[in-house]
Amino acid sequence: MDIVFIFLGIVLLAIVLAQVWLKGTKKTGAYRARSLMTANEAEFFGRLVTALPDHYIFPQVAMSALIEPATSDKKKAHSDRLRIAQQRVDYVVCDKACKVVVVVELDDRTHSASKDQARDARLLEGGLRTVRFQSKSKPSVDSLRAAIAGETPMPSKSQP
Repeated sequence: MDIVFIFLGIVLLAIVLAQVWLKGTKKTGAYRARSLMTANEAEFFGRLVTALPDHYIFPQVAMSALIEPATSDKKKAHSDRLRIAQQRVDYVVCDKACKVVVVVELDDRTHSASKDQARDARLLEGGLRTVRFQSKSKPSVDSLRAAIAGETPMPSKSQP
């Protein structure tokens, strides 16, 4: 009879340990899929693809994939890295060799002029030009192509 209790105790202990182990491996959190772009961003993406058929267009790219701190001071580099860690750009336009041609931003009411200037300055410091378009008045495919090629000046944010 003692052997049965010992056996049941071992089985029970094994079950408890297995549950603890399995519970520990499931610490991934709770997630659900989300859209890569809003409907407005997706429509503009289509315009970009049409305007630039000889280019690759990548939406929602992490800034840390485009630029990195340019200092050997580890503390400052860490601070600079954190400054861009959670930021994304709307679109990256690359040539067929996957070299970045320009960063494209589609500005809506959620954009802040001062934050946008700081982001653009960081990208420019890394050698990347940013072209911004207003969501309310998106350009035609031809105007888009010309602006990205740098053939026409871009309207400032203060213009309608």
